[in-house]
Amino acid sequence: MSSTATTLSSVTPHVTNQPAVAGTALSRHPALVLLLATGTVCAMDNMVLSGLLTPIKADLHLSDAAFGSVSSASTLAGILGAPLFAVLAARFSRRSVLVGSIVLWSLASAGSALSTGLETLVLWRTLTSFGMAAYQGIVPGWLADLYNRKERNFVFSLFMLRNKLGSALAFGVGGWIAAHSNWHQAFFLTGLPGLVLGFLLLFVPEPVPGQSDGHVPAVENKVSWEQQFSVFRIVPYTTHLIALSLFFSGTITAQMWLPAFLHRVHGLDNLHATGFAFSALMLTLPAGPVGGWLTGRYLAGRTGAIAASLAVSALLASVLFTIGFTASSLRVCEVFSLLAIASFGATAGSLTTLLVETVPPALRTISGSFGAMVAGGASGLFAPWLLGLISDHAGLAQAILIGPAFYAASSIFWIWLAVHAKNDSKKD
Repeated sequence: MSSTATTLSSVTPHVTNQPAVAGTALSRHPALVLLLATGTVCAMDNMVLSGLLTPIKADLHLSDAAFGSVSSASTLAGILGAPLFAVLAARFSRRSVLVGSIVLWSLASAGSALSTGLETLVLWRTLTSFGMAAYQGIVPGWLADLYNRKERNFVFSLFMLRNKLGSALAFGVGGWIAAHSNWHQAFFLTGLPGLVLGFLLLFVPEPVPGQSDGHVPAVENKVSWEQQFSVFRIVPYTTHLIALSLFFSGTITAQMWLPAFLHRVHGLDNLHATGFAFSALMLTLPAGPVGGWLTGRYLAGRTGAIAASLAVSALLASVLFTIGFTASSLRVCEVFSLLAIASFGATAGSLTTLLVETVPPALRTISGSFGAMVAGGASGLFAPWLLGLISDHAGLAQAILIGPAFYAASSIFWIWLAVHAKNDSKKD
């Protein structure tokens, strides 16, 4: 048996094999819909700043580096919040911690409307990201406990779809409100819907860890901090975290700054630039569910296949974005940007699948929390600052090319992970 398998077995609680808890099949689909709706609002509140970047920059007289510092500071808050919420979820319940965090981030996102300068904008966006850390860490494990392995990749493709849908709403709704009113109103109106969803989640039953795999704990098992930190000794998990960090670094630079790029390089006003981003994200929505279904049907259970598909998708996105960002024609830029978004969207569900399937059920919440902390930390803390710095010195047309470079770098680690999985299977 491989060292990875040994590590996994050392933290797996004693279980009794039995069918999933009765009634779960009837309640899991409504729970999925509500959790995904909440995630869509979460993504919208997170990305609405991107749709408002141009009017806020003009109104508050902020540089690109200053905007990068807003993203960096808020990401740092998410890094600190992720493990804290994981501890609270283990002590109390995932549902109660999640609902409390939704109230926090919704009020903070709406409160961003009160920003009068860089300091207050950083404060409100920091509180928003801090609250969002709970969703990123808790919900992947929750969904994994509702759906078995064959269903899981499709479910996680829907889970990742909420990022695209929420981003589209942030660009479309936020940009439209800002154009017809002001950016203060955009923050306020997009921040409040989460409160309604948080209230509805109070009535959703919480699944037992491992129940979708037929493993229900015979007794309640508390996982120690030492066991929780053991996820970093699991080679496939840590390798995927590195790739995930690079991948989201590409997304947060290439996609977040796309409207500003279209505005500055191709002369589109903010309404039409954010409108294109909205249209591109909406048009490529089907790529996620279709790709997730195909992956679950044909790749799930095949050694290294999911990691290999992620590598191909990231490489393709890198090439397509590079062509789009270096093209002199606006039409070519838009077409290749849309194709790039569709490319990485087709395998987005696999990002979360590998996050929860490389650890045992008892560690799914902490693996999701550390995943949000490490991947989000590298992408949100460093990448926006680097892009802003390069943009202020060389222009956004040059700076945005770090996005495709990050995508290409992530593919290297997924290729290694696929090869490692193949070698491990031969040893076993």
